Amino acid sequence: MSFDLFRAEIDDHHPRLERLYEQAKKDFWNDSTAIDWDQPLTLKPDERVAMAKILSLIYYGERAALEVSAQLVPLVDDEQAKFVLACQVIEEAKHVSAFRRLLKKLDVIHPVNPWVRRVLSDLVATKHASYKLVGMQLIVENIANQLFNIIREHVDDPLIRTVLEYVGRDEKKHTGLAVLYLPQILAKVGFVESHMLWAKQIYWTFCVSQGIWDHRREAEALGIDIGLGLKKGIAAQDHLVEQMGIRRGIFKSPTLEKLVLSMYERDSRRKGKWTPAQSRTSSSS
Repeated sequence: MSFDLFRAEIDDHHPRLERLYEQAKKDFWNDSTAIDWDQPLTLKPDERVAMAKILSLIYYGERAALEVSAQLVPLVDDEQAKFVLACQVIEEAKHVSAFRRLLKKLDVIHPVNPWVRRVLSDLVATKHASYKLVGMQLIVENIANQLFNIIREHVDDPLIRTVLEYVGRDEKKHTGLAVLYLPQILAKVGFVESHMLWAKQIYWTFCVSQGIWDHRREAEALGIDIGLGLKKGIAAQDHLVEQMGIRRGIFKSPTLEKLVLSMYERDSRRKGKWTPAQSRTSSSS
């Protein structure tokens, strides 16, 4: 490890990370006081159960993110990155606390989805900083942020919307860490590790998509196009990688993405439902 605990000064190689750290301190919020937990929920009983099942999916992701961000602090060499990750640890703790309160108010905390368990267990267990950063910041956090946006657009409940707005604000900073710091990590990845990272991304993407697929009926009950959330997550990941300016170790397969998204389109066509693809076809005809 090149980080020297006893150096009087540190190298200022990452001024943008310094700014991200300042932004994290500025955005700090207290989940106990920032949110009015006494306000009633406006969802119907069956909608509460459906929402609780979807948010339980995210709840376990936040618990894993708490573990992973804490593990990353000693794994990275640059002190500015450690500062940002230390802030993320506190933010993830707040997310876990906020979702735990919200889920118990909605219904109960539902058991973890087996596909999601596979991804999160893998990210916690791996010793590679590159695996943790790519898997958590580019895949899990990114898709979660897109799901937050989709839920806020379709579920008009003040308490749920407030929780997701606060959490979503933090998640944008977490994906921002990937844009600012992952290029340095990936530049040091060797041939074998880069190919192992590709394999991991295929596995994680498949498992996450299956976990979301398992919750399509709950999403449908809430009027949420969860497939669209996954599609936006893929597009957002492409944008983040473009901002990073490096593709070393990043797996990209349009064929795999089409295969994953086709599950949702086939399910929609089978039930005679509208899909984003059908919308584009009809508008162009």
